Amino acid sequence: MKKLPMIVVIVVSIFSAQGAIAQDELAMNDGNEFFDYEYELQEYTEINVVELPLSIQETAAKDYHRFKIVEAYMSKDNTYKIVLKDNNDNTKIVFASANGKWIKPNDNKS
Repeated sequence: MKKLPMIVVIVVSIFSAQGAIAQDELAMNDGNEFFDYEYELQEYTEINVVELPLSIQETAAKDYHRFKIVEAYMSKDNTYKIVLKDNNDNTKIVFASANGKWIKPNDNKS
C-alpha cells in the first residue's frame, strides 16, 4: 500500500517529461527556422520525400544546404511540413507553400 503513491508519482512524472520534451522540440528556433504554431496544429499526412514538389526540394537544398529532408507531410490546404536533419542529428521543422516559399509566422496575430 505504501508503494502506490510512489508509483503514481513516477507515472505522472514520466508523462510530464514527455510533454515538456515535445514542447521544447516544437519551440526550438535558432533564427533560421520559419515556424508557426497555426501550421503545426493543422492535420498533416505523411508523404514520401520524393513526392514533395521540386520547387520545395530545390529551395530546401539552397537554404538548408547542410541539412537533408528526412520526413515530409502535406496538409489539406497544400502546405507542407518538412523535417530536416543534419549530420549531428540536429533537427529543424519548416513549413512551405506548394510553390516553394517558406511560411513565416504572422507577427500581427494576438
